[in-house]
Amino acid sequence: MSQERALPLEELSSWSEELCRRELPSVLPRLLSLSQHSDSWIEHIQILKIIVEMFLPHMNHLTLEQTFFSQVLPKTVKLFDDMMYELTSQARGLSSQNLEIQTTLKNILQTMVQLLGALTGCVQHVCATQESVVLENIQSLPSSVLHIIKSTFVHCKFQTTSRLFSRRPILFKSS
Repeated sequence: MSQERALPLEELSSWSEELCRRELPSVLPRLLSLSQHSDSWIEHIQILKIIVEMFLPHMNHLTLEQTFFSQVLPKTVKLFDDMMYELTSQARGLSSQNLEIQTTLKNILQTMVQLLGALTGCVQHVCATQESVVLENIQSLPSSVLHIIKSTFVHCKFQTTSRLFSRRPILFKSS
């Protein structure tokens, strides 16, 4: 992540709730643009977390799809799929002696947990709303969450099936 991008994100994280509410119309488009042009998983997730934690509470429920979900969630789902692919690819070379791959896998998993945390924040925000929520106003959110849940279960199913036919170490072991 470039220094010029990092500094404003760090600055934003110290903003008050009132400042976030007041600056939402000018800051959100810049954050969305940064998110779209980000080449880094970590940077995209940092931006997503800032939007969810600091600005989502101040967004109009009727325009969530247009102003936020449809612009960020498709790339977020693609990043999750890319991380899942990388996780699976790296896990093939996993051995107890290969500390570099173990570290890489740990980092990917931690990044995935952060992404899931941001999506959880979106779902909690929508569920906590006192108004009725029309599906058209959040249509990208359920489809994104369901895609990620399905991908996770398919991955786990594949890993379980692979374990039956291989002596290779697997990423998740039952205790």
